[in-house]
Amino acid sequence: MIISLISQKGGVGKSALARLLAVEIAKSGWTVKIADLDPAQGTSTKWKGRRDQAVLQPDIAVEKFRTVERALKEADRYDLLILDGPAHAERGGRDMAAASDLVLLPTGYSLDDMEPQIEAAYELEDGGVAPDRLLFVFCRAKGSDAEDRVARAYLKKARMTVLTPVFPELASIRQAHAEGRAASEVPFSKVQDKVVAVVQAIVDRAGAMAEVT
Repeated sequence: MIISLISQKGGVGKSALARLLAVEIAKSGWTVKIADLDPAQGTSTKWKGRRDQAVLQPDIAVEKFRTVERALKEADRYDLLILDGPAHAERGGRDMAAASDLVLLPTGYSLDDMEPQIEAAYELEDGGVAPDRLLFVFCRAKGSDAEDRVARAYLKKARMTVLTPVFPELASIRQAHAEGRAASEVPFSKVQDKVVAVVQAIVDRAGAMAEVT
């Protein structure tokens, strides 16, 4: 299975979501690799270095790739390949999406976050990616229930499918990342429950897509 994470801007939680997915799905016994396609930033690769230094399990394979084509050659070696794309993904984003079973578009609640992602989704659809393979995920989200409702209504009006659980923005998660951990590896059960719900909803969606295809 291939899941890609695509964003038109940085700071929306794309790599944080990639790490969370990798760790939780690896816990289930799957072999997982994150293809870090942002060699300039290398956010996932740096996180992997911190994880290795702390000798944390499960071990997550992470490797930098300069092209989507090279990354995709790893797909047959793993149960799940996560394509962690660069910010401002354009042609590379289309190539990632075309090869993926599911495309995640992380966004915050603001129009500054949502509008570029909606534009990216429309471009992917125009490029032949089926709309039901595109899934918006609220990441690094901090706001009221009212703000959440307004943001969901905005995306619904734009014909976008949105994941119900939200990946929150919390100091404990930032600290976990600094230690080479995923968001689900914080020492707080309420936080763990919230982020694991995000993973489960994504896995359910991916499973439903696999049944259709």
